[in-house]
Amino acid sequence: MLGKYFGSGRSGAFDWFFQRISGVALLITLFLHFWVLHYASEGPVTYQKVMARLVSPVWKAIDIAFLVFAVYHAMNGFKMIIDDYIHSAGLRAVLVGALWVLSIGFFGLGVLTIVTLKVQA
Repeated sequence: MLGKYFGSGRSGAFDWFFQRISGVALLITLFLHFWVLHYASEGPVTYQKVMARLVSPVWKAIDIAFLVFAVYHAMNGFKMIIDDYIHSAGLRAVLVGALWVLSIGFFGLGVLTIVTLKVQA
């Protein structure tokens, strides 16, 4: 019964496809980050410039999108490894459950950090 939901009873095409989509999204946001940080700003990168950018709602949304893609990409990658190498349905269910808990925890901490960020004078 558990195999139906945790890998052995499905092809994994959805996971494979969205692993590539999230990888492309990560590359796009990484290049955007490099461009904004190193080429779009005048003068040297300072703490004040970075904080002024990070408190903007637009940049918070971009950072949260980057976080979504990063957590999904990591979780999906680990889940595909678990599906490929763990053959016991019970152990696979435990590991995937632990992976969900860790992923939700990291996502929650990331969103909390991004949303509550304030500029220190």
